[in-house]
Amino acid sequence: MKTGKILGTVFLIMFIAGLSVSCATSGQFMALSNNEQVIGTAQANFVVRSTVFMSKSGKDSVNTQAYIHLLEEAGNKYSGNIDIRDIVWVSGRSVDNENTEVSATGKVIQLN
Repeated sequence: MKTGKILGTVFLIMFIAGLSVSCATSGQFMALSNNEQVIGTAQANFVVRSTVFMSKSGKDSVNTQAYIHLLEEAGNKYSGNIDIRDIVWVSGRSVDNENTEVSATGKVIQLN
């Protein structure tokens, strides 16, 4: 029984360490207002320089890139006058020594 608890603890620690390495940075952008009509969601992956996460202006750059990629993706799925809200992004795996993949999701809203 004691060995089982030790192994469980080791696996838990490894799991938490893996999460902290693979999802090091996240951000939220463009909150949804109460009166906006959500018609769906969009998801996009893109690559940024790993150093952008070090500063506020770098995170602003990731926010902008996430918005552009999500709006483009939403345009492929939805028609009409649309926009993106509640953007959430998470840095993921390292592509190479200088670049990191980012995964972003957002809610697609219908504009009047």
